[in-house]
Amino acid sequence: MGATTSLLRAQRANLLQYVGRQVRDSMLSEDIVQEAYLRLISFESKPGGVVNDAPAFLRKISLNLVRDHFRRTKSVPLVELPVTIACPIPTADVQLERKQLVDLVFEILKAMPKLRRDVFIRRRVNGESAGEVAEALGLSPSAVSNHVARAVLDLDAAIEKIEQRAC
Repeated sequence: MGATTSLLRAQRANLLQYVGRQVRDSMLSEDIVQEAYLRLISFESKPGGVVNDAPAFLRKISLNLVRDHFRRTKSVPLVELPVTIACPIPTADVQLERKQLVDLVFEILKAMPKLRRDVFIRRRVNGESAGEVAEALGLSPSAVSNHVARAVLDLDAAIEKIEQRAC
């Protein structure tokens, strides 16, 4: 391999130029050429590993390594992430506050007279019209409006009391 070694050293500069034109990165070119030489030596060290044209073999290995490099860079796209990524799930303290608010509204609704509570839930929660609620419960539309207004006042007053206690 003495004559082959000197031939390969002379070929190295040509191979670097060839690979450099493909990848346009000198560090990557060096890596590819070095890997090509390692594969040639590995191939020749195996039984029956005879290479008749080492420069052509090195060019072919280098070309395959270049193709592998570009396949890898295409299949794994780089995506820059922002420094902080907003999580769509509310934080634990926000979830707890929401649960406490729901519990509070539930307790206030439980304390209302049954008819007022039913009217309020049908109108504000279920989205029924005043006419639909009036017909279903045997009330006039104005009575439905009055019950909703009183329910809103009850909720507002109860929440105001709780906020005053918290201060």
